[in-house]
Amino acid sequence: MARCGSAVVMVMAAMSASEALGQMTPSGMPDQAQVPIAPLDPITVTGTRTERSLYDVPGSASTVTKQTVDQRQPQRLDDLLRDLPGVEISGGPRPGAGEPNVRGLEGERVLIRLDGARQDFQSGHKGRIFLDPDLIKQVDVVRGPNSVLYGSGALAGVINITMRDATDFLRPGEKAGYRVKTGFQSVNDMVMAQVVGFANVAGFDLLGGLTYRNSGDYAFGGKGHLANSGAEVVSGLVKGGYTFQPGQRLGLSLIAFDDRDVSTTTPNTAATSAPADRTTQQFTGSVTYDHRDPNLPWLDLKAVAYHNRVYIREKLLRPSAFTGPRQDETAMRTSGADVQNTSRFAISDAVAVALTYGVDGRVESTDGERNNVPRPEFPDAHGRVAGAFVQPEIRLWDSVSLTPGLRFDYYYRKPDSAAVGPSLSESRVSPRIGVQWDAAKWFSAYALYAEAFRAPSLSELYVSGTHFPGNRFIPNPNLKPEIGKNKEVGVTLKFDDAVQPGDKLRFRVSGFHTNYRDFIDLVVTATTTTPVNVTRATIWGVEFEGGYMSGNWFGTLGASIIRGDNKSTSQPLASIPGDKLALTVGYQFPEWDLVIGGRSKFVAAQNRVPTGVRKTDGYALFDLFLSWQPSDGPLRGARFDVGIDNLTDKRYRDHLTPNLDPGRNFKLAASFQF
Repeated sequence: MARCGSAVVMVMAAMSASEALGQMTPSGMPDQAQVPIAPLDPITVTGTRTERSLYDVPGSASTVTKQTVDQRQPQRLDDLLRDLPGVEISGGPRPGAGEPNVRGLEGERVLIRLDGARQDFQSGHKGRIFLDPDLIKQVDVVRGPNSVLYGSGALAGVINITMRDATDFLRPGEKAGYRVKTGFQSVNDMVMAQVVGFANVAGFDLLGGLTYRNSGDYAFGGKGHLANSGAEVVSGLVKGGYTFQPGQRLGLSLIAFDDRDVSTTTPNTAATSAPADRTTQQFTGSVTYDHRDPNLPWLDLKAVAYHNRVYIREKLLRPSAFTGPRQDETAMRTSGADVQNTSRFAISDAVAVALTYGVDGRVESTDGERNNVPRPEFPDAHGRVAGAFVQPEIRLWDSVSLTPGLRFDYYYRKPDSAAVGPSLSESRVSPRIGVQWDAAKWFSAYALYAEAFRAPSLSELYVSGTHFPGNRFIPNPNLKPEIGKNKEVGVTLKFDDAVQPGDKLRFRVSGFHTNYRDFIDLVVTATTTTPVNVTRATIWGVEFEGGYMSGNWFGTLGASIIRGDNKSTSQPLASIPGDKLALTVGYQFPEWDLVIGGRSKFVAAQNRVPTGVRKTDGYALFDLFLSWQPSDGPLRGARFDVGIDNLTDKRYRDHLTPNLDPGRNFKLAASFQF
């Protein structure tokens, strides 16, 4: 592609700079007993905003750790989330097409956070995920309505993404170092080059990383390719901070993403017409401050201020019969802040409380242009949101946890042109209450009720202009927020020494039933298209998740069964995925510094669809993986990951994807840390 040479020069320059950094400081190289594998009980804060082991969260939650990221060699976020119960990435593998689906809901009904910054971009037939996943540290997913902690948008759940910092690379005794990495994947002839430099000196830590990818069109199982699915991507990460004392840290995160490709203007559809030269850029910057002092139980402060900008430019490669020559520009900016504190105190010997409370707010603006004039299909508008919440975690007799919560939100929307419509302001109160009973060390049960809402977006309120020839958008500034009310119960089993000494078994099963109202849909007539609150829906289901470790063996399981009905039409919802079961089994060879394993995923046919939506056949996928990280000898510091995805070259289509999915994929990544 046109930018290939310049991007390679950027990578080589960054490699030279990082090499100089590495030569300035000694590098201790302690032995590594074995390839790191994902912990069975990772720590997460997303479910309750306080630190908890994953299987102690009173709700349905999952975590993907950096060990899984390294082993999976992901090109897309889908590569990391597709095995989780109740979670899918819809839209297909085209660049800029990915959109998360949690418990059958997608779009802005799923809240995405990246290093504390909200990702609220949404535009018709385009995705929401603009991120290279290779330097992800952890992804936490909380399923179900959660507006009490996160406000508007957490209608289906929350996906919280944290990028790596210097401490994720530095080994004991090291002050600085760097890592170079390269990779290849056969399904789209993807080549990747990456360099990461990192240091931690006198309380200051700093990481700088640059990743370059170049890929062609994705191959289907059997034969054929997905047209216009290649891309050239350059992404950068700068992350640093200063630790004043243990528990007190000021941090900075800068994440840049630049994707250049030839795709369609509607990448998450099956359309191949109207190919466009497209540029997608995202910048996310955040500043964080954490202050926790064990001598001050009332102080556990976390604050973040952030700015996020998404910009997409699409230039048609040939004139449209409808619009003629066309260049569209779409942009959204969000700036916000989020402050919370947790105060811990005991009321009596039998009652302890962790009271979490906070405030947050943001301002956002959208603007669109076509051929350098305003484009009403993505209107120029702005808005602001403010909220406050409180959530006490009350521990009774060291066996019962009661977690009520309450949140108040206010939002304001206004178009830049009064001719489009009036401004809108509304407020919403969201309650939540949960209870967990730890009946034994190995058994706990929980029940919860939670409400959530999603405020109508700027584009939904003020969209106008032409939808298609002969049909115009009619704005609707009177849209009400979407509301969800969720009831959920679950059981968690945690066994140590379950089958033999030293092993661990974790398992959770959750059942949920959620009623939604005032869904915002586009009502299309012969001449007009209008966003209106028309849909009432019910979604219910069961989710299973577990893991086991014994000696050198490890394995995980995830499964989900979801059903959903549109109560306004008495038909099934089109966005419900097929029933899913995912299994991973692996074995460590510590004496060889080697890990091998396999994954399998079974998805049932989805025949429960509304009129006019095509049914989807079931399928089974099988993957293999191997990781080798020598602990001594001339290759100490190196790591090699080999994998085969879709081993049988299955030709299949996920129900939420308009196109066939990728076929067999041979993957190889090699890195060396100095």
